[in-house]
Amino acid sequence: MIYLDNAATTRVFDSAACAAQTAMLTDYFNPNATYKSAVAVNNRIEQARSIIANAVGANSDELFFTSGATESNNWVFNCGIKNHKGNIVISAGEHSSVYEVAMQLKNRGKEVRIAPLSADGTVDEQALLRLVDDNTALVSVIHVSNETGVVNPIKNIAAAVRQKAPKALFHSDGVQALIKLGTPINGLGVDYYSASAHKIGAPKGIGILYMRRGLNMPPYIFGGGQEHGMRSGTQNTPYIAAFAAAVQECAKLYRNGIQTLRTELCDYFSARGFKVIGQNNNSGYILCLCAPKYKAEILQNIVHDKGVIMGKGAACSGSKRGNRVLSAMGLKADEVERCIRLSFFVDTTRDDALKAAKIIADACTL
Repeated sequence: MIYLDNAATTRVFDSAACAAQTAMLTDYFNPNATYKSAVAVNNRIEQARSIIANAVGANSDELFFTSGATESNNWVFNCGIKNHKGNIVISAGEHSSVYEVAMQLKNRGKEVRIAPLSADGTVDEQALLRLVDDNTALVSVIHVSNETGVVNPIKNIAAAVRQKAPKALFHSDGVQALIKLGTPINGLGVDYYSASAHKIGAPKGIGILYMRRGLNMPPYIFGGGQEHGMRSGTQNTPYIAAFAAAVQECAKLYRNGIQTLRTELCDYFSARGFKVIGQNNNSGYILCLCAPKYKAEILQNIVHDKGVIMGKGAACSGSKRGNRVLSAMGLKADEVERCIRLSFFVDTTRDDALKAAKIIADACTL
């Protein structure tokens, strides 16, 4: 089976699985206990935090482990806004874990403004800046679209927002960008940055929230005061260890040729009647296509039986009709229904990708 739905989740690296197993079977002590074996486990958590911080370009004390980016995003929106009477600005391209929590705040009376997308899938920067004013409390723009792979120029946008509204805080969902873009978080000029580990070869259920040094955000989960008082609950030591191991594995296997592979696939599919969505400014790891014939779900099932696993948009929205992000890019309803998503990782081979492409293209001739 050829797996091309890595934007939904990745296979766990063997090294990450081994790290988790060791933590479960050998280093299983509660890291908050005071005896030496437990203290050693706590030290390993901090070592893992340091490994991840170095890899993503942050200081160790700026990273807090969470259950994943959904929790991290909710933490920011529920606790990270200083000006409680201020407005919130998000892009129309946000992941549902940002969009839906923003809508919940809107239902409670918070003013939420949504910046449109350009036809290429990036946020319309000028339109976004027109929505920002002196009373803006938080701006959130996704780093890499989980639907199309399009990259927003976060550093430039954050700087422009800060110039117009110095008191506004800036957040970015970096789930599809972490490690893959190789961009240091502390070079982006953001206040908050969220990520999940299962997109880079670690298990599901662990992630991080980057909180810029100097911010004083209250905890989201209260209890025993773990994570330096910021996120209570006994730490998920096995998955933290796996997260660090996956980061190290990615560093060894980092694919510089991913853009070349995506370009080759774009040419292949374009020549066979597929429309490429998010052609430019792309991370290289996601290829969104509008198929010439079948609806995405039908095509997905046809090629699955032929040995190819592919997505049809964000997995977390798989049960919903339509696609909010693709529609915001200007696609017609019938085009949205025919959009598929191929997504790659460091272990995707060119041979597998081209073989899958042929299977998908041939299926559209049936």
